[in-house]
Amino acid sequence: MNLFPKLCRVLLISGLTLPLAANAATVFSDDFSTGDISGWSTSGTVDAYNGESIRLRATSTATHSVSTAGYSSVAVDFVMSASSLENGEFCYAEISTDSGSNWITALTIANGQDDGTHYSASGAPTGIDNNAQVQLRFRGTGATTGDYCYGQSVTVTGTGGAATEPDIDAPAGLNFGNVAPGGSNTLNAVIDNAGSADLVIANIGSPAAPFSITANNCSTVAPAGSCQVSVEFAPTAAGSYNSSLTVSSNDPDEGSLVIGLSGSSTQGGGSVENFDPLSGDGSVSRSQLTLNTLLNGSDPGALVDYSHYALPANAAMPSNQFEGSLELFGEASGGAFDEQKDTFRYTGNGDTTRKHLPEFNFEFVQTGSHIFPVQRGSVPSAHPEWEYVLTPGRVWDENGDSGYSRVALPFALQQKNANCMHNGVMTFLFKNDGSVSDVAYQIAGETCLYFKVDMWGQLEASYTPHSVANAATLTADYQAEVNNRLPVKPLAALATDYPGTDPAKFAAPGGKDPADMSLVGFFIDGTHYVGGCASRQGTYPYCESLAVPSYSTAKSVFAGSTLMRLEQKYSGTFNQIIGNYVPDCAANGNWDDVTFEHALDMTTGNYNLAGYMSDEGATHTNDLFLPEDHASKISYSCSEYSRKATPGTKWVYHTSDTYILGTAMNAYVQGIEGSSTDIFTDILLDEVLAPLGVSPTAKFSRRTYDAVAQPFTGWGLMWLRDDVAKIGSFFAGASQSVLEQNQLNAALQKDAADRGTDPLADYKYNNGFWAHEISGNLSGCSSDLWLPFMSGYGGITVLVLPNDSVYYYFSDDDIFKWMDAAVEAHAIRSLCQ
Repeated sequence: MNLFPKLCRVLLISGLTLPLAANAATVFSDDFSTGDISGWSTSGTVDAYNGESIRLRATSTATHSVSTAGYSSVAVDFVMSASSLENGEFCYAEISTDSGSNWITALTIANGQDDGTHYSASGAPTGIDNNAQVQLRFRGTGATTGDYCYGQSVTVTGTGGAATEPDIDAPAGLNFGNVAPGGSNTLNAVIDNAGSADLVIANIGSPAAPFSITANNCSTVAPAGSCQVSVEFAPTAAGSYNSSLTVSSNDPDEGSLVIGLSGSSTQGGGSVENFDPLSGDGSVSRSQLTLNTLLNGSDPGALVDYSHYALPANAAMPSNQFEGSLELFGEASGGAFDEQKDTFRYTGNGDTTRKHLPEFNFEFVQTGSHIFPVQRGSVPSAHPEWEYVLTPGRVWDENGDSGYSRVALPFALQQKNANCMHNGVMTFLFKNDGSVSDVAYQIAGETCLYFKVDMWGQLEASYTPHSVANAATLTADYQAEVNNRLPVKPLAALATDYPGTDPAKFAAPGGKDPADMSLVGFFIDGTHYVGGCASRQGTYPYCESLAVPSYSTAKSVFAGSTLMRLEQKYSGTFNQIIGNYVPDCAANGNWDDVTFEHALDMTTGNYNLAGYMSDEGATHTNDLFLPEDHASKISYSCSEYSRKATPGTKWVYHTSDTYILGTAMNAYVQGIEGSSTDIFTDILLDEVLAPLGVSPTAKFSRRTYDAVAQPFTGWGLMWLRDDVAKIGSFFAGASQSVLEQNQLNAALQKDAADRGTDPLADYKYNNGFWAHEISGNLSGCSSDLWLPFMSGYGGITVLVLPNDSVYYYFSDDDIFKWMDAAVEAHAIRSLCQ
């Protein structure tokens, strides 16, 4: 899409300037003749130069906010020059229409144009008219302070007369959750002005008790501005409460806006919200994990079928409300362990720390029949071997539990500094007053090729009821997470929804053993068809909460997406030089001509053995994966391999190259956006993944155990099945505005002129994505069909199918067979392009 229909680049000769559009008014102009650049927000080395320009040295930025409210046909004219640029160094003039979240390049100056000549460009991107959130920026990416970019002038023009009016925007309601009598909870109602004229708030009506306004800074709100009203909920007696705030303003469409207020109060915290209600009457027949087993310390002494941990069909809504901390005792010595596979001989014959759980003391919040941990992702631990990954569970009543409510908590153990996931469930009984049974637990499945174990036991526990900080917000966020999950059906339903389809081709393609499938799914036409969840003790009962590791699919999702996002924001990122941003690599001397793109494509030219995966061996494991600090990982990655080929010409797979790329991207973006910027949190998560609605489990990356906390980039993410389907469908979708489109097209094999490199016959690798030519396996394809996919260690595949569907499995049999599923998807809707 051409965001700049009026974009042009004109060399200014003999002082000739661009004429302003007829009848256009000047909205903003700066030719820097006064030498005052105080209105510009700068980073790096920026100063006023000779009363004629704003000068940027090395990697620097200069940004100015402009409001075009009331103007149409807005255009921005830039004039820039440069000196002393080298290859891979650029000067940019850029425009943002959303307060700097996204940038569009209007003018680029590169090596060869750096002789002081003035270049100009005019830009009028979509959305710039009548907009109070416009920002203008000059940016340089030089390596040293001897590299110069000069902003000579910038002028914003527009035609006056656009309708100007305020536009109020506020939340429909505030839910304060459950607050005990005598307690209180305060929430803020943020009121925004999305219009182009001042919003005047004349009055905010007081709500009925026990709600009250405790602070209010709302009067006149400028365009794109906001104010807030603080409301306290302080019930003195049990009950359900509702009231409202009535906001009167000069908004022509909503002169009177109502914000609903709701909350409840229960004595002793005993009431349960009706979220996801259960319809059973509690008549459950139970032979395992009984009241006597859990309450009286009768350790079952063996693994049981997971059906005994599952939510029973006749479960009743819980009569108790859990909010507070659950602590276990005796983790270091209790429990049993049975090795199933130990490729690297971890455990030996004696009792080791690897055979026991880490310390467990975590906060949980219940909402209706659900319970969720306050901490998600991989929780740091003092245990030398394991860390917890906690995911949401369920709460219910059974008639045989003597007034206790029963909880099932899905969890996983992840090896410290690694990415395998060993999935389990805990269960226990509790009451509002803090009474709690022992906690029984078991692990009987994993996504891990080299280490498979069963673990089980029963431990004493303590439940401390207390108010969890921000419980109301956490509850609202969790309910939104559940409600926003993609619609789910079993894989078997494909036979009904798409007659003639064989679900077995998806459940076990190529003869893969279903027992090895942690998760398998197919997303098409808005429905997520799911299977898998196999374990050594029956089907895992909480498939929606089963966490799986990314392994090298992170090279696509993390490394690929982040670099394509940066290229969209800062044109020329793909061509940045590794050696300019990673001192360890610069010291080596083999990285001063290797670009970010080369590292993403595994074509750095630095390697030891050219054979397929030959360099990804024991040395890689010992010196890249096992060290816990960044200094060791980056030193090895930069120095291990010698120069054997011209960068960009030879594919050799190195996870270390992706680790280097992550380090370089972090340094690069910190030079532009500030030293606190993090490529995972601020770029990939905030700008790519979070808008997709991924779970809190997916909002985590494994990092080094030091102050650097460098995200691994090429491995170390973790997902729930809904996350996998959402991320896959993002790539499969036809349109997006987040990643640089040309590079995404190349990654997904939509650009025949840029297929990538050749790891194997009929395989390509491009921008972190694999592709396989499969036209010979399909009917009706008249030309080659390169099918893009993501791949991960041990048996992980995510197909990004060109018929707008996604197929995936997470297994640990080291078998990568998926053609049956691709052929079956083709039968539903053609894959031929």
